[in-house]
Parts: sequence; C-alpha cells; structure tokens
Amino acid sequence: MLSALLLAAGAMAVRAEPEPMPNAEIGAAPAAGELAEWVKLDGFGTLGAYRSNDAVASMRPDARNANASLRDWRFDGDSQLSGQLTLNPNGPLRLVWQVLAKDDIVLRFRPRTEWLYLGWETSTPLSLRAGRLALPVFMLSETRNVAYALTNVRPYSSLYHLNPITKVDGLGAIWRHTLGPGELSLDAVHGRAKVDLTTGRIKARAITALAAQWRQGNWSLRLGRSEYQIDAQLPATLAQLQVLASGATGCANCASVLSARAPAQVRAVIDTGGFNLEQGAWTLSGEWMRRRSDSILVADANAWYAQLSRRMGAFTPFLGIGQTRFVEAALGFQSAAGAPPAAQAANAAFDRFLQSANGRRSWQAGLRWDFAENLALKLHYEWLKNTQEIRLGQTGSVSYPAPPPIGSYRGPSWDGQLRVLSLNLDFVF
Repeated sequence: MLSALLLAAGAMAVRAEPEPMPNAEIGAAPAAGELAEWVKLDGFGTLGAYRSNDAVASMRPDARNANASLRDWRFDGDSQLSGQLTLNPNGPLRLVWQVLAKDDIVLRFRPRTEWLYLGWETSTPLSLRAGRLALPVFMLSETRNVAYALTNVRPYSSLYHLNPITKVDGLGAIWRHTLGPGELSLDAVHGRAKVDLTTGRIKARAITALAAQWRQGNWSLRLGRSEYQIDAQLPATLAQLQVLASGATGCANCASVLSARAPAQVRAVIDTGGFNLEQGAWTLSGEWMRRRSDSILVADANAWYAQLSRRMGAFTPFLGIGQTRFVEAALGFQSAAGAPPAAQAANAAFDRFLQSANGRRSWQAGLRWDFAENLALKLHYEWLKNTQEIRLGQTGSVSYPAPPPIGSYRGPSWDGQLRVLSLNLDFVF
C-alpha cells in the first residue's frame, strides 16, 4: 500500500534487489515467503528542524503542533515516525492499519491510529472499504503524512490548514475505469470524525466527500467536493461570544447578529481542484480550494498554491507560491446610541476580528537531495506575509498576540512578515 501511494505521488523510491540467501537458510525460505504473502509492514518518518525569524509572530508547521518557533530552533514540528501493517496485501480482501506518532497539542507524540480499515477489491473496477479512512479532499490526502512522497517539506499551509480533518470513520468506495487514452477514478467517502483542540473539540456528525481524478500520460486533473455537519464544541470561544452578545462593549445588535451568524451547529462545504503535469525533468502542480459555511466559526475562505520543480540527478530544486484569503462578510455590529468612541472602535475591531481576516501569501524555495536509497534531505525556505490584517491577533500555524480591545498585548507591533527555514530528513522503510 505505501509503495503504491509513493508511486502515485511521484516519489522516486528505488528498492534494491534482495541478496541471495546462504545455503543454510534455504530450508526456511518457503515459510518466510508464505508469511510475506500474508503480512506486509511499511514504515516512514521524518527528522525535522525549523526556525522562524520574528520576535513577535511565531510559526508552527502544523496548526495542531503544541509549540511554535519564536526565533528558536525546534525539532517537534515535522518530526514523526509511522508504520503501516497490511494483512493479505495481495488478496481481494485486506486489512490496513496505519499508526502515526507526530506532535499534537493533545496527544503530543503518543502513537494514534490514522487508518484502520477492511478493504475488498471486487471483480469489477469497484473497491470497497470500511473503517477509519483517509478523507479524499486534497491531492495529497493519502500521502499527507508521508513527507518522503513530497518534493518540499510539507503540504502548503495556505490550503491544507483550512481543513484539519484528515480521516473519517465510515464507508468508502473507489471506482476506476479506462476511457480511451486515460483513466477516470471516483473516490467517495461517508462517515464522521472529531478533532481535539486545546479550546475544545470539533465533532463532525456527518461528512460526505467525492473526488474525481483523470490521469492521462504525464498529466492528471482532480476535482472534489466535501460536505460537513459540524458541532463546534468550543466552550471558551462560545463563552466569549456570549459576553459580546451581552452588550458589554455597548453593542446594540450583537446578540441578534451572533445568533444568526455564529451557530455552533455548522454546515460547511469545501470545493477543490488540482493538477499535476510532468514534462521531462520538470513538474508543475497546484491546487485550489473554496470553503463556505453558515457560521463564522468556520469562516469563508479561498486558497490556492502552485509549485514548479526540476529533477537534476539526485537533486530537485523547487519554487512555490500560495495564498489564503478570507472572504467572510462583515457582521455589521452597531454601537448603541450615545456609546463613547472607544466602544465604537471596539465593536468595529471585534467585527473585523470575527471575520478571521488573517489571509496571507507565501513564497517558497528549496532543494531536495535523494542522497541514498529511500532517504531524502530537504532544505526549505519560506516567506510568509499577511495580506489582510496584522493588528487583531491570530492563533494557528502563524500566531501573534492581540492588542486591546481584542487582547491585552502592549508590546512591539508585528510588521506582517515572517521567514522560516526548515531542514528535514525523510525516510521510508
């Protein structure tokens, strides 16, 4: 399974031919061969280090990492170790179990089950799965945690951080069919999921996703849509909204506006598109995403990225650009008659803050070096620049403190720019 995922992602993994067994081991060969037909074990991991350059804003590779870099080297962002066990890998009925150990704000590095499903390859082009499955939202959904399969160090945060749900407990089906010079595949999943955060839990009561992919020669195109019914179990966040609705800032309509715009029962839709083109030693790829919901707790946003790379023997330099833009409409908070200017300014600030106007653009450049079999060393430089707000505070992959009236920070202001240097060693076995 893992080797198939790497191949689909364009990874350059070459395994050496096995050495001939000594004569003393010939008698044990049939038993070992029979075991290999029933059990397959794969592993992958990353040893990573990264450092941001700003004294006010911090950065973490994943919004669910426990800690962030604030002008210091950290080793807990991308670092991970994972294993995948497949029972009956060559048969029509197989069991797949993938365990992931990666830094998480709740579990830290404790191993957790990422996938656990029973798959059935029918005699038709249809395959069925039941259990814990990858959610097929993005092009890299199935290889999101296999950094070796990526040219750069990690999936683009401009897009991938907008959907923290990576897996579902439910049912899935994949249909493949050859049409003329290419192949069409459909990947459908229905299930539920939950994501634990320091502020509470996001519980998806129902998720339905469908992705279509066309492969032809050296290019592929992917389109997808996923729908979510979410319970936002965020006690601290909801309590803050209740304080605002109480009129504590002299707001005349906050209660009615928040009742309509901030329900905890959220319906959201994500539309995605992606492409990959290989022309000789060159590879061009990109993705686009559109997220819409009926609650400011999941703010409306658009995002995209594009990456160009070129293979030169064991080296692959790459360049990339990405952007996130939040498009949540203004809430229209109105201050009560006679409210002082400070109250009016506070209501305007809270209105903008609740639009999650933390859009940014990123530029990336780096070099991948496949210096040995199944080993890749990557040097990655990223420049991040907020393109919407830089004064209201933010918590996530990029975080900076909020000054009054949103927060209490009174230190140096952030200029909206952040630079990050990463050095990762990726491996598979």
